[in-house]
Amino acid sequence: MSPCCEQVFHQLELVVASTVELISSIEESDWEIRPTDGKFSIGELIGHLALICEADLRIANGASESEMSSFYGSKPLPSKEQAIIELMQGFERLKNVYLPLNEGQLQKMHTAYWGVSYSRFEWLLEMLVHLTHHRGQLHSMIVHSLGKDPKTALFE
Repeated sequence: MSPCCEQVFHQLELVVASTVELISSIEESDWEIRPTDGKFSIGELIGHLALICEADLRIANGASESEMSSFYGSKPLPSKEQAIIELMQGFERLKNVYLPLNEGQLQKMHTAYWGVSYSRFEWLLEMLVHLTHHRGQLHSMIVHSLGKDPKTALFE
C-alpha cells in the first residue's frame, strides 16, 4: 500500500464528504436550473459528479469510447439519494482497486481512448482534480444561482 495513495485518498474522502453535503443541501426542484446556456444544469452536474469515481476508474482501466458511452447511457439522472449512493459506491470501488496496488503497479502507464497516457497514480490524481473541479462548480451554482450559503467546508 502506497503512502502517497493513502494521502490522495484522504483528500478524496474530504472532497466526497463535502460533495455529499452540497448535494444534500439542494432541493430536487432546483435541479432543472441551468445557470449557463449550453452547460450542465444543477441536476446534470450532480449526476456527473455521482459517476466520476466509477467512470474515471473505467477510463483509467482502458475502457473504450463505446464502453463509456454505454456506461453513461445506462445511468439516467439520479434522485438526490441515488446520486449520493452512486458517488459513495464509486468511491469505495476506487479505494478497493487502488489501495492494494504496489509502486510498480501505480507507475504502470495506461492510455485513454482519446490518446492521453498517464500512470495509474496520475489517473488517481486526475480523479481528485476532476471531483474537486466539479465540486467547486456545484458550490458556485448553489451560491450564485440558488442564493444559498451551503456552509460546507471545502478544505480542511
